[in-house]
Amino acid sequence: MTKVRTCPGCADRVAAGDAFCEGCGRTLPDEVRQAPPEPEETGDGAAPLGAADRVGEGSAALLSARGRPGGGDWTTPSGARWSRLSEYSGHVHSGGTSLTGSLAVDSEWDQIDTLATQPVRRDTSGAGGGTSPHANALPLGPRTVEGNAVGPAGPQTCAWCPGRVTDGYCGTCLHLQPTGRDHVVVRTARASGVSDVGHRHRRNEDAMAVRVVAENSEHGPGTVCAVVCDGVSSSPRSDEASRVTAETGAGVLAEQIGAGAGPREATGTAVTRAAEAVAAIADPPGSAPACTFVSAVVDPAAGSVTVGWVGDSRVYWVPDNGDADAPALLTRDDSWAEAMVQAGALTREEAMRSAHAHALIAWLGADSGEIDAHVRTVTPTGPGAVVLCSDGLWNYYDEPGEMAAAVPGPGADPLGTAREYVGLALRAGGKDNVSVVVVPVRGPRDAPVPHPSVPGPAGTLGPG
Repeated sequence: MTKVRTCPGCADRVAAGDAFCEGCGRTLPDEVRQAPPEPEETGDGAAPLGAADRVGEGSAALLSARGRPGGGDWTTPSGARWSRLSEYSGHVHSGGTSLTGSLAVDSEWDQIDTLATQPVRRDTSGAGGGTSPHANALPLGPRTVEGNAVGPAGPQTCAWCPGRVTDGYCGTCLHLQPTGRDHVVVRTARASGVSDVGHRHRRNEDAMAVRVVAENSEHGPGTVCAVVCDGVSSSPRSDEASRVTAETGAGVLAEQIGAGAGPREATGTAVTRAAEAVAAIADPPGSAPACTFVSAVVDPAAGSVTVGWVGDSRVYWVPDNGDADAPALLTRDDSWAEAMVQAGALTREEAMRSAHAHALIAWLGADSGEIDAHVRTVTPTGPGAVVLCSDGLWNYYDEPGEMAAAVPGPGADPLGTAREYVGLALRAGGKDNVSVVVVPVRGPRDAPVPHPSVPGPAGTLGPG
């Protein structure tokens, strides 16, 4: 019988040759490190990743037809391999509109004019070192942070033994070191968030940031700009990647809105600059810290919500009551499972049975290549809250209805709601870091502006 490589401490999968678990930092025993590789779990009729002769004729061909990844073998940050037919950066957005320096409407991917893509090219990111010129351009906004600041970089004494620490790990016991971000609260007058390390990890690799455009600003007064990022645990310094990306993204959003940019344009710019910032921390260049990205821009004047994302961190719409819009998932995961479902290669149940179900097909980092930053705008017809979260929450409350039922009336107390969501995730097991930002929405001042509905999973906002 083939032995599956899992950590005896937290049950996370580990790769061949790993000396310690990336999830909990535990040193792996010899029987785990030397175990032969497990066979691919393919579900019913699914082709295993890396089997180019079969995937090229089936699922990957379907993906390529949809404009998603298609030719040559490549590896995601979590270790999953793709076999694709053409370069990822060469896909075509059929039926869309593309202007230099503007967003391209990805009509074939989602069939709506509110989901757009902003390519980000690594050749302009400065991944070889140095600092992005935009990484520290963070406009000030009302913010209170509870929790300890991240400790200084450089060698230090291990928290678990007398060994010395380099790059976040002890050279003696190999344990991951705490960063002072085990539990953080962000609180503003218009939005609040909570991030917690959870029960299984030694380090919080999630990060969040909230900026509010000043009330006396000529453009977008009171607009809330929120970002949640989840570090890719299989990449180095993923906690730093998420922090830099979240702070840069939220800062650029507020800066752009305050300068008169529209929410969609601001979101595209924020993703581009956040990608540059996280690529710039790669040192040496072959080392690529990586993370997901999800943002929300809530315009109180228009009552609109503009979301942008790369990866599998999510945004939900949760109404305060059932008289207006239904609960909705406003994002679509950049994951292997979701791509297979959208391509028609597998059912959702088949895709989720794969060992690679949660493998990312898009992320921010120096090794991410060209990125599709999805952008979507909706206008709720009544009061409620926008909930940004990492998979540490939605792994337990996947469906929009479940998210809404877990904490009714979230708009009344955003900080209390964020704390309750995090508490629910911890009580459900807390297997991952969990971060939640809650932004109350009063609803439009005038008649709602309708947006085309989204075919696919139930619970997506349609016309107002």
